Amino acid sequence: MKCTKMKAPMILLLSSIFLYSCGGQNNTQKIKPRAVTEKATHDTDDPAIWVNEENPSASLIIGTDKDEDGALYVYDLNGKIIESKTVKGLKRPNNVDIEEFEMEGEEFSIAVTTERMTNKIRIFRVPEMTPMDNGGIPVFEGEELRAPMGIALYKNPNDEIFAFVGRKSGPTDNYIWQYRLEGDGLGNITAKKVREFGKYSGQKEIEAIAVDDELGYVYYSDEGVGVRKYHADKDAGNEELALFATSGFGRDHEGISIYATDVGSGYIIVSDQQENSFHLFSREGSKKGPHDHQLVKTVHLSTSQSDGSEVTNASLGNLYPKGLFVAMSDDRTFQFYAWEDIAGDDLIIAPDGLPQHSNNAIHPKYITEKVIHDTDDPAIWINKEDPSKSLIVGTDKEDGGGLYVFDIHGKIIQEKCVLGLQRPNNVDIAYDFDLNGKKVDIAVTTERTKNQLRIYTLPDMEPIDGGGLPVFLDREDRDPMGIALYTHPVSKEIHAIVGPKTGPSTGYLRQYRLESMPNGTVSLSKIRDFGNYSGVKEIEAIAVDNELGYVYYSDEDFGVRKYHADPEMGDDELALFGMEDFGRDIEGISIYKHDDGTGYILISDQQRNTFNIYRREGGENSKHHHPLLKSVELLTLESDGSDVTSVPLGDEFPKGIFVAMSTDKTFHIYDWRDVFGSK
Repeated sequence: MKCTKMKAPMILLLSSIFLYSCGGQNNTQKIKPRAVTEKATHDTDDPAIWVNEENPSASLIIGTDKDEDGALYVYDLNGKIIESKTVKGLKRPNNVDIEEFEMEGEEFSIAVTTERMTNKIRIFRVPEMTPMDNGGIPVFEGEELRAPMGIALYKNPNDEIFAFVGRKSGPTDNYIWQYRLEGDGLGNITAKKVREFGKYSGQKEIEAIAVDDELGYVYYSDEGVGVRKYHADKDAGNEELALFATSGFGRDHEGISIYATDVGSGYIIVSDQQENSFHLFSREGSKKGPHDHQLVKTVHLSTSQSDGSEVTNASLGNLYPKGLFVAMSDDRTFQFYAWEDIAGDDLIIAPDGLPQHSNNAIHPKYITEKVIHDTDDPAIWINKEDPSKSLIVGTDKEDGGGLYVFDIHGKIIQEKCVLGLQRPNNVDIAYDFDLNGKKVDIAVTTERTKNQLRIYTLPDMEPIDGGGLPVFLDREDRDPMGIALYTHPVSKEIHAIVGPKTGPSTGYLRQYRLESMPNGTVSLSKIRDFGNYSGVKEIEAIAVDNELGYVYYSDEDFGVRKYHADPEMGDDELALFGMEDFGRDIEGISIYKHDDGTGYILISDQQRNTFNIYRREGGENSKHHHPLLKSVELLTLESDGSDVTSVPLGDEFPKGIFVAMSTDKTFHIYDWRDVFGSK
């Protein structure tokens, strides 16, 4: 099991729902499935979802029939068995998982199942379901107790594929074995053991295993005890990170699946087998730490004694426009649930399922053309000669992504785009940088994979960084993400304030001076480290108010911090605000400025699709007291980054524009008057 995620368009909900009800021990009102599969021959146990990215409505469900003459059944989204793809004659296939695999330059999907009676794992290419394992790969060799049951696949950041395998019984330590899956050069896949890890209570057995590829964790159910959590990366250590879900279960902890609502957030779903219910825990942890997984909600489904489950946030056609949850039922079926039926009014619907907005949502004037991968952060460049020809520079945050340049109507200006960057995260713009006596405007972005900054002149987007400027050279954890540029009001020096993915509790941010080199490039000179960090999540969004001399940054899921931008003014924290104003993640910050020092600070409340607005000048009693003024709902989806200007951009935008990233690979361009009224 794993977090299965795919970008997909919004599709209207099906007006009629196929209802199914099976008897259960709990009289609580049960959520009904959209479809129930045709019955397997013997005993269903565990499902996996294969998302057809070219045609999501043609996606497949693969489920085990756990018998000595068992099978891997393949179903369509209506629950109909596809006989031509079903693999029969397997010897007690227990659990199954799916992952993308690359071999000899070709990328395809594989389904891997444990074959308990032969002590092997079996591998099949999806969707063809042709074997790729030379009849099976032995596991737990040399052990007296073998009987493989649970399995989960993990793709690490280097695209290596691993299988985590659990067994019917085993030692109290090193219960789980991890195998690397590799091609043998002959069209088949082999497995090599790379580590043993994981505690076991000895009470029952360990069957359900799930991997969170994105966050790098593996979870498994120690039945009747709780859910255990470890690093998925073999080099990250074998220390147990958490044991949670230790109370509130009727008896057996079973199937685990992970629903991602955004990068790092979502739900860990665990079956309470005998109670016919599923408990949902916070994927991201809590303010106490990333391994504190608190119960969020319990749902009761029509399944009976469910062993296994799987979930995806991908939009899969009319039946499952916002994601699909599949759960085994002991009547030899699997039941298919629409995520919005499970989510109800309490849970978040992932951006891939495109959450609905209220009727009050403000619509943009323009939406940019889509980038290739994943938008993250915009910056507005003002064309001083003709503001109506100003530009928007936005990041496409993936390896192979880039800086996209748009006009103020959202059209990509191809000749100005800088592509082929390695995970450009955030971007900011400064004016009149002194480059060997010539004043140039610059755009600076963090290139996260390469741990460096990239600098380009505007509007031509020519590089002046010599190929990149390394940052955080003295830190073990580098990964630059957030950036904001500060222009000193007297010296006119331009400073880059950079935030990493993670860092120390004090001195989290680093401030660099940009210096002109004789060869026409730019160098960096470290000035200071400053800024507190809660340790709850990460710091990405940074914004500088040049005129008032302050820097603000979002300590995600904690609060907004404020400091002096001028290093000579000291490193004391001036304010920590917004701690009770956000649903969860505190994201992109932008500042709307009036010449008299008043204005507004806009901060994304990411999962709510809203922006909280605070007074730039502070409150009546203190310029560092920033109470919430209002919240506005925009049509953006889970916005990470934003920028705003009060400069009139022609007759169309006389009060300026607000630009915000949206998870559908676009940026939304708003008339400021629509965002805040006519003021």
